[in-house]
Amino acid sequence: MKLTRTVKVECIVSSRNLAVLMEVYFMYKSMLEYILDYALENNIKSFTKLKAKLYRELRNTYPQLPSHYAYTVCQDATTRVKSFLKLKRKGLTYTEKPEVKKITLWLDDHLWKLNGYSEVKIATHKGWITLGIRPHKLSWKYMNNSEWNLSGESKLKLNSSKVELILTFR
Repeated sequence: MKLTRTVKVECIVSSRNLAVLMEVYFMYKSMLEYILDYALENNIKSFTKLKAKLYRELRNTYPQLPSHYAYTVCQDATTRVKSFLKLKRKGLTYTEKPEVKKITLWLDDHLWKLNGYSEVKIATHKGWITLGIRPHKLSWKYMNNSEWNLSGESKLKLNSSKVELILTFR
């Protein structure tokens, strides 16, 4: 079993880039809500089955978004569905379907690039946008250690006051 370590890094975002990220955020949220409903109605818990059924439809509905957002939203949805159904079996749910309260944009290796140690580029419907990052002591520890490699996926969390990039090291 391989160990993984996640590190949150604060991003420095201009108002223009924040507006673009918010547009992506709301498109991602609507895709996620639709996929969750579909997966629960059709009892689909597998990422590959869900992607096979809905990928084309998502691409046609959101042609402006890079195609890998459709791929990663399916991964996000299957994780949420599996967790919800497990809790439902135990009788720990309060609703009939999962509520989408907090959204974290899942980014695979086609949707983001680390540009040195101070910038990250994110693919959006408006092209690539650049965000500055503020690495802290723990992130430097893993970035500069040859035993830890930065994985291809990351997550972008948009809060009301800040944007955070969640990096995974393996």
